[in-house]
Amino acid sequence: MNVTIVGGGLTGLTAAYYLGHAKPEWNITLYEQAPRFGGKIQTQRVDDFVVELGPDSYLGRKTEMTDLVHDLGLGDTLVSNETGQAFVYDQGAIHPIPGGSIMGIPTEMMPFVKATLISWSGKLRAGLDYFKKPYQLDENGDVSIGHFFQYHLGQEMMDKLIEPLLAGIYGGDIYKISLLSTFPHFIQVEQKYGNMVKGMMAAKMGHSKAGVSKAAKGAVAEGDVPRAGKGIMTDRQFESHEAKSSQTASTNTGSNSSGHATNTSPHRQTSKVQADMASRKGTAAQSGMFRQLTGGLESVITAIVDAMPSNVHLYTGKLVSNIRYIEGMYAIDVVNSGNDACGCQSNANSIKTSSINTDSINADNKGGASGATTDSAIAIEVLLDKAPAIADHVIIATPPATYTQWFKDDSGFDFLRSMEQSSCAIAIMAFDKSTFDGDLKGSGLLITRKTDTPLTACTILNQKWPQTTPDDKVVLRVFIGKPGNDVVEQYSDEELSELAVEEIQHIMRFSAKPEWVRINRLIHCMPQYNVGHRAGIKAVREHVAENYPNLHLIGTPFDGIGIPDGVKQAKELVQTLVNEK
Repeated sequence: MNVTIVGGGLTGLTAAYYLGHAKPEWNITLYEQAPRFGGKIQTQRVDDFVVELGPDSYLGRKTEMTDLVHDLGLGDTLVSNETGQAFVYDQGAIHPIPGGSIMGIPTEMMPFVKATLISWSGKLRAGLDYFKKPYQLDENGDVSIGHFFQYHLGQEMMDKLIEPLLAGIYGGDIYKISLLSTFPHFIQVEQKYGNMVKGMMAAKMGHSKAGVSKAAKGAVAEGDVPRAGKGIMTDRQFESHEAKSSQTASTNTGSNSSGHATNTSPHRQTSKVQADMASRKGTAAQSGMFRQLTGGLESVITAIVDAMPSNVHLYTGKLVSNIRYIEGMYAIDVVNSGNDACGCQSNANSIKTSSINTDSINADNKGGASGATTDSAIAIEVLLDKAPAIADHVIIATPPATYTQWFKDDSGFDFLRSMEQSSCAIAIMAFDKSTFDGDLKGSGLLITRKTDTPLTACTILNQKWPQTTPDDKVVLRVFIGKPGNDVVEQYSDEELSELAVEEIQHIMRFSAKPEWVRINRLIHCMPQYNVGHRAGIKAVREHVAENYPNLHLIGTPFDGIGIPDGVKQAKELVQTLVNEK
């Protein structure tokens, strides 16, 4: 059996890894367009800093990623975020996020009453939700996040709390993003208890089960509080899973859960480093919601490539330019490519603040960041002397824009081709702690969309992820890019760097100059799950099932944009293939 996997991000690599071990007699080939594996996951070492140019963590409650980390022998490098007060910046003032809230929705009376972020009229309007009926959903049981919470909690709560919290996850327009495809648990709670405030308070207090809408999958169990995403563990399930994972990690020193030996020595920390981490940094056993590894997220990419079984063949710099279904088999045209990762323009640059000169980071450097450019033409050499690759199964694990290259005459893929994708930029800047004159509160702050700035959030990395930063430094991770604002696409790296520094200086009220800045712009990289997304994806999958046997579509366009979501999709697909007769 020949299997071709298109896309060498974490989702594609996970599919290759588990399928290769489950089916050692199969011949599996993976093609990645970029010169490196990992997609948006990019970790760079700058002196004693660990710098994440892409995502910097994953949600621990979605345990598929943690299971993969343990399978790869990296469990002892897992850490959780340090917990602390988070803040919201709203038009000149910084306010703490009210205590007792879940994703911005109040579940306790007194913290909400005392909150300075929301006016008394805004609090009264939110409280009136106690008497509201469930929102009237569309024919697909869907509604935008913005319209749903505006109806329940009012415009002020939307602008100052809900939007900064929820829109930042997807980087898009909250009045277009689908609630059913992103946070379906809120629909469950609303329809179970009649309205949001009553439902959230009751769910937290552990009221008994009741019927829910067919539009929202799964049940709201007694004592559960809704969490973002689909299929996430309850509090009790998560605590039990964490305890079992810790026991497994302590006893499993030579083999993983699949029963094969793992190559762990290049990725494990020395005992001295581990002792130091344990004494002053967070550990995964602590209460933080998010997970990271002491070697950065790219250590997972390195480990999975190193541990890939021998029947899996990995290639970078190879663009799959066409896929054709011919007489029960797939013919795959492969060309050499100098372009960046599939359908997503990522440009990671180093800004030297003393002279504001930009030096591109070479993909071959130790940091492993993408060496792609945003404006250069694709450099492709067609392999005329090569016959198309032939495969029995094809697994595609790439962003939606890549579907413009394949099945061009088939309108059944139009939903994927037309899927909106947002852009953002990340500016990471380091300061000397002794000269930093700002007030470092909590783990960071969110910025309301109506505030006159292109910035959307700032994480204080040395306080949220202390293992990434020397003790005498301050590191800020600043997010740039709002719907309708094109600075990410129009500004140069120097201009983005200057903008990020000036704006965060103004917001956090400090004058210290950074020692260095790293800019990474992600152009059209975040698929938008707009209203109707679930129905559109369902139609695509039905079309593929009818017309393209053994073609499997997974990744960010489908069932979640988070790191664990991709791992989960890959593992579920492998299980399906293994179970087929």
